[in-house]
Amino acid sequence: MSYVWLFRQDWFRCNEQAASEVNLNMWWLLGDNYESSILSFVCTFQFIGNGLLVNYGYLHRAKWYKNYALLTVWAFLMAFVSYMLLADPNRVGCTFRLNCGTPSALEKLGYKSPSWYIEPYINVIQHNVIPRAARYKLWGYCLGNMVATNLWQVFVINGPVRRLLQKKKPLRRLKVKL
Repeated sequence: MSYVWLFRQDWFRCNEQAASEVNLNMWWLLGDNYESSILSFVCTFQFIGNGLLVNYGYLHRAKWYKNYALLTVWAFLMAFVSYMLLADPNRVGCTFRLNCGTPSALEKLGYKSPSWYIEPYINVIQHNVIPRAARYKLWGYCLGNMVATNLWQVFVINGPVRRLLQKKKPLRRLKVKL
């Protein structure tokens, strides 16, 4: 869904990564494009959300909200990745080559020239800075995805839907004589 959203954005059209532009000898820079940035953010939010999701447990575990260490790590990671997505180009995002670009490209976009070294981007536009309004839309999409997967876990996998299905179609176990 995030790629469908991306390919409908005016700021993205005509800025897609073209295979003819890529120098394969610089393989570590192949992610310098919008497609990779969007995929990185969506997957990272999914990984963080799933870390919380699998902690719900079922019958033989304490409640998830009593796992203070996990909740602390989850909150830190959510804040960290949200900052990388929502903030203007900065040292943290540029370290991961997300929402960043070359100093000259960032200046053309109206941002201050960074004081740290940024290896040149291999795409034509020399950056992968997502416009501010689109960053908030993507963030909302990622949070909505996280909420949807957590609701599925709570209500379908561990909750009332599971109990209903267990009553309607009980599991037939193989009886083994010892």
